[in-house]
Amino acid sequence: MFISKQERQETNRKLPKLMFEGLLLGGTGLGVLALIFEIAADAFSVAAYQTLLAINGASGVHEIAILAFIILSVMLFFGVVPAYQAAAYLRPNTGGSGPLVESIGPSWLRNASWIGTSLFFIDAVLTIIISSISAADVTMLLAPELVEYRIVLAEIYAFFIMVVLVSLGPRKAVPLFLLGGGLFTVFTLGALSFVTFNAITQPELAALTPGIVERLEMTGVAEHITETLQVTSVAVFLQLLMRSMSSAMLGFSGYEMIPASGKHAAKPKWKVINTALTLAAIFLIGTGVMQLFAAFQWDIPATEGYSTLLIQYEIVFGETAVLQIAGLLLAVILLLAQGGGYVGGAAVASTASRLGRMPRFFQDDRIGIAVIWGIAAVLIPIIRQVVVVEAYYAFGFVSAFLITGATVYFVRDDVLVGAGIEIGSKEAKSLRFAGFRGMVASAIMMAILVTQKTEALPAILVATIALTAFQLIIYYGGTQRKSVETSDFVFVAGGELPKELQGATKHVTYPSGIERAYDEARQRGIVEVVNEMIHEGAFVKFNVEPARIRRLICYTHGINPEQWKVGLNGEHETLPEPTLELQEIFQAAHAQREGILATIEHYSHVGIFAFIDKFHRNWVNERRSPQDVQRAMIRLLFTNNTFAKVWGEWEAYQHEILPEEIWQFSRERYHWAKDQWPNLSDRVTTVWTLQDLNLLEEMDTEKILIALGEQEYVKP
Repeated sequence: MFISKQERQETNRKLPKLMFEGLLLGGTGLGVLALIFEIAADAFSVAAYQTLLAINGASGVHEIAILAFIILSVMLFFGVVPAYQAAAYLRPNTGGSGPLVESIGPSWLRNASWIGTSLFFIDAVLTIIISSISAADVTMLLAPELVEYRIVLAEIYAFFIMVVLVSLGPRKAVPLFLLGGGLFTVFTLGALSFVTFNAITQPELAALTPGIVERLEMTGVAEHITETLQVTSVAVFLQLLMRSMSSAMLGFSGYEMIPASGKHAAKPKWKVINTALTLAAIFLIGTGVMQLFAAFQWDIPATEGYSTLLIQYEIVFGETAVLQIAGLLLAVILLLAQGGGYVGGAAVASTASRLGRMPRFFQDDRIGIAVIWGIAAVLIPIIRQVVVVEAYYAFGFVSAFLITGATVYFVRDDVLVGAGIEIGSKEAKSLRFAGFRGMVASAIMMAILVTQKTEALPAILVATIALTAFQLIIYYGGTQRKSVETSDFVFVAGGELPKELQGATKHVTYPSGIERAYDEARQRGIVEVVNEMIHEGAFVKFNVEPARIRRLICYTHGINPEQWKVGLNGEHETLPEPTLELQEIFQAAHAQREGILATIEHYSHVGIFAFIDKFHRNWVNERRSPQDVQRAMIRLLFTNNTFAKVWGEWEAYQHEILPEEIWQFSRERYHWAKDQWPNLSDRVTTVWTLQDLNLLEEMDTEKILIALGEQEYVKP
C-alpha cells in the first residue's frame, strides 16, 4: 500500500465517527454516509434503468446480461476504484478528472483535460435528460393517465430542479440530496433484498410477468418490449456480450461524482472519499446483480419507457401501498439525480473558467446550472427515450475513468514527494499500479464503447470538438495563439499596480482567457494573504475595520471585489490552484505580506500627515517654526516608529486628492489622529500655551519640557 501503516491506523481509528459525521449537516464536513447519500441521487438512481439497459443490450438474453455486468463489476472494483482512491489520497480537494490531470499529471498528459472537460460537460447535460425522462417514466406508475404528457413532465422536472439549485445555491441544496439519497438508499437495500429472497424461494412468480408487461404495453406506459434473440453461434454470443457490456456500463454513471463532491468531505478527506468509493461500488454492484438475478428468475424483459425494477417490485408487493412508495421514492430520486449533473457540470465549467478556458461568468455555479438546463431542455423532446441517450452518455464518465487512471499512473514525481512517498519505493509502485489497473480497465471499457456504440461516435465527436474549440478560442482570445508568460504576473504580484492600472479591476477586459486566469491567480494570492493577516491581527494597530482595508487593497493591488467572497464568511474552503503555473503566480502574490503591510502603513501615514498638515499651523508663530511643531506632532503621533524614517516620509509628503477607495481608509487615520492629539499633546501644548501667554518669559522652556519628561520634544 502507498499509505503508511501509522496513517492507516490513525484514520481507521477515526472512521467510526467519520461514517456518520455530517448527516445532520454538523461537524467539519460530510462523513462517509453523508457523502454517499449526497451523490446517491446521481450514482444510485441508475437502479431505475441499469437492468433495462443490460438486458436490452443483450437482446433479451438474461444470462448474457448477468455475465456482462459481472465482468464490468470486476473492472470497476479492482480497476477503477483503486485508481480513484489513489487520486483522492494525492488530491482530495481537486474533484473531477480535468482538474486532477492539471494538478498532478505530467505536462504531456494535461492536454487531455480539455477533452475531459468537454466530455464531462456533455455527460452533465445527458444526466439531466436521462434523469428527467426516467422520472417521468416512473410517474406513469403513479398516474398512468398522464402518459400523453410524459415529455412535458420531463421538461417540468428538469426546470424544477434547475430553479431550486439556482435559487438556493448548490451548497444550501445539500439537505435535499442527503434526505432523498438516504431514504432511497435505505429503501432500495431493504426492498431489493426482499426481491432477491423471493426470486430465490419463489421462481414460480415468473407467471405474473406476462400479465404485468401486457398491461403496461396496453396502457402505453411501456413503449417497446425487447424480443429475446436466439444465440446461434459463439460470434453472436460475443457480440451480444459486448453490446450488453456497453449498455450495462451506464450502471456506473454518477460514480465519477464522488471525488468532486469530496471537496465537502470531513477530514481526513482522503479517508472519507476512499471509504465512500468502496461502499458506493459495493452498492452499485450489489443492486445490479440482485436486479439481474430477479429479472432472470422471473423472465422480465427490457421494457422501454418503464423500469424493470418496478416490475420486480410489482411482482413481490402487488399493487399495494408499498409499490406506490417504491414508485414515489424512485421518482423523487430520479428527480434529484439531475442535481448531480447540474452541480457536477457547473463545477467542471467553473474550474474551466478558472483556468481561462470558459467565460468568467461560469465561475458562478448558478450560471453553469442554467446553461446546462437550457441545452437539456432543447434536447429532451428530441431524444425522448433513455435507451436512445445511453449510447452517448457512457462516453463521458468512462473518459473520466480513463483520464483518472492514466493521471495516477503517470503522476509527477514532485507530487509523490509532496505526499511523503519516496520515488521508486514500493509505496510509489503500489500507487502507480493502482493507476495502471484503472487505466487498463477504463481503456477496455472505452474500446467496447467505441466498437459497440459506433453510431453515437459522430455526435459525440462533433460535440466534443465544438466544446474543445470553444475552450481554445476563449483561452487564447481568438484564433491566433498568444504567448503569455507567468513571469509578467509574478512581477506584478511583487507590489502595487502602476498608477494608470489602479482602480479598474472590477470591469477590466482581458485580451485572452489565459491572461485572465493568470491575473485572477495573482488576485487570489493577495486575497488569501490579506485575509490571513486580518485573522492574525496584523492590522489591529491601524484601528480600521477590515472592509476598508480590503477596499484599499482592491484599488492599489488590482483586486476584483468579488474575490473576497470566497472564504470571507467561512462558507467556502479555499481550493488549491489547479495548475503549476497558477500555483506559481498564487505563491508569488501570497509572499507579498511585507509589501502589503507597507502599502497599508503608507496610506495610514498619509491620513495622519493630512491632519498634521492642516493642524500644525495653529501652533506656528515667531517662537516656533513649522518644523518645530511638525517634529513634535510626529513624535507624539508615531510613537511606535523611528522618527528619522517617518520624518523622511513627511518631507516627501505632498497633499493631493486621493481616490475614494484610498481616502476612505486614510480618512479613518486622519480622524484617529485628530481624536488622539488632545490626549497625547497636553503637556507639550500646555507649555506652548504658557509660552504664548508670556508666562514663561523668564523661565527656560527647554528645562521645563525636560522636567515634564518631554525631553524628546526639545528644539533641536
